[in-house]
Amino acid sequence: MTKKKSVSEHQPLIDELIAWGLSKTEAEVYVYLLQKVGEVGGAKIALGTGLHRQYVYVALEKLIATGLVETVAFGKHKKYKARSPLEIEKITRKKSIAASDLVHELNKISAIHNDQDFEVLQGAKQIQQFEMDYAENAEQGDEEYIIGGNSKGFETVMGDLLDEYTSIKDAKKMRVLYVGGSSAETERYSKQSSFTAKILDGFPAGETHMVIRKDTVLFFSFLTPPLVYIVKSEVVARDHKQFFTMLWDIARENK
Repeated sequence: MTKKKSVSEHQPLIDELIAWGLSKTEAEVYVYLLQKVGEVGGAKIALGTGLHRQYVYVALEKLIATGLVETVAFGKHKKYKARSPLEIEKITRKKSIAASDLVHELNKISAIHNDQDFEVLQGAKQIQQFEMDYAENAEQGDEEYIIGGNSKGFETVMGDLLDEYTSIKDAKKMRVLYVGGSSAETERYSKQSSFTAKILDGFPAGETHMVIRKDTVLFFSFLTPPLVYIVKSEVVARDHKQFFTMLWDIARENK
């Protein structure tokens, strides 16, 4: 049976979905349903995709379990509709948090000892995902220290997610200390109760800034494409926190 053009013409998207974790059949069924306004029966999906009906029903059950497809009852029969592609972001975020928790637990029994680890994020999407995962996975009252220079660059990278990001941190009463060159850099965060900024006269503006967390130091570059260099090490984080504290002590209050 020949597959309909509506699926085959979207092969790059299907390939991306396969790379994300769907099977080829699941990806083809999901892409097909995304193009339908209403609910569709299994037989029609099989006809529209050119897939064997049995494979279609197996794929539908897995897509329902994943959260990308939902069922609608029509008498004794079922019809199916795709859920929003935004679900992929939510699912990915949950997987990332689960993976982070798993790594934490495995490290408790691991005989492998690493003093530090290194990672690079490239592009706004990767950075957004990392930062949202951080905020959602952080503990109440966690602290971070920012040596500024381009907070506007961070705002641009986070885009529409910035308000959600800051709300999560506020709800967890996370303490953020910021040293920068001007009050304009932190105007966006002035209403956050847990955000405190100081000004260091003569501090250069630029295309980068540094964020120090409990066991991680992040070096942000807001050129094109934006990058984050992540060094995961309690020792490195401790040393950079000492450097931040020195700057904090000589900076003046942000009035």
